[in-house]
Amino acid sequence: MVLSGSFHLIVLILLLWTVAKTTKGTGGAPDRPIGIAVVHRLPDRDVYQEAQTAQQQQTQQEQQALQQATMAAAAPPAGNHDALDLDGILAAIEATPAPVGGSGIAGDAAIGSGDLGSSQTEQSLPSTPTGTAELFGVSGSGRRYVYVMDRSDSMNGLSGLPLRSAKRELTRSLNSLTEKQQFQIIFYNDTASPFPTSSGITQMIDGQSDELKAAERYIESMKAFGGTKHKTALLMALRMRPDVIFFLTDATMPRLSSSELRDVQMRADSAGTTIHSIEFGSQSSGAANSFLRELAAMNGGQYQYVDVRTLNSFLKKPQ
Repeated sequence: MVLSGSFHLIVLILLLWTVAKTTKGTGGAPDRPIGIAVVHRLPDRDVYQEAQTAQQQQTQQEQQALQQATMAAAAPPAGNHDALDLDGILAAIEATPAPVGGSGIAGDAAIGSGDLGSSQTEQSLPSTPTGTAELFGVSGSGRRYVYVMDRSDSMNGLSGLPLRSAKRELTRSLNSLTEKQQFQIIFYNDTASPFPTSSGITQMIDGQSDELKAAERYIESMKAFGGTKHKTALLMALRMRPDVIFFLTDATMPRLSSSELRDVQMRADSAGTTIHSIEFGSQSSGAANSFLRELAAMNGGQYQYVDVRTLNSFLKKPQ
């Protein structure tokens, strides 16, 4: 009896232990990890916010550091500036009508306020012509001159004689100007580049000014390469509203179309600008259908043909 009672007692204890172990917990999905809640007591309610564990804080800090490193790697080096969208600026020049005054860049202020405008002394100068300037035998009267010079690869012909001669004659013409005259230079190939002054602002320059020597060095450093886009350079020059443009090129192709010539004429009429054309070529005379003849005729200018084979003798003629 005693043994039987002991056996049943042991069986009962084991059964109770098994039942207690099985019913512990929910019996379903594992319980969520226990976290620490931070209580924010407001006047009308309590707000509970789960506090981050040390591991969670470390993970978040690592993610922030990685994001900052990625952003730093993508940023440009310190001191760098975005490149100027020169193609976009030149496209805007072609696409917009010439303003009454301005710098040559669409949407800018009146002449005298910045790029491609006038010098500070312009307002004190008389409005009537104050002299003449000459380039390859073509003479123009006025006080504001823009020299538009082709520097495409074709100007490297004859061992670079066309480009050297153009640079030499341009320098001579600039030195003939008086302090009451103004000038600007645009060299062009696929793009057009005006001469920037020492102040960093591209504007009309007084003849015989301190900038003249810098302009001479700029001319001497110019190299010839690339293709030819005439209209962009002409429109940039017209935005400066000069009295005279000397336009020199050896490229009759691509020629300006009739509509482009009319566009140039409209802008030149608005600015009161005369356009003289100087054509470099390797024949004894220029073609009768050269657009450069038409360009000069439409804008009150002279057309001059220069045989590049005789450039040295041409430059030795009395000026």
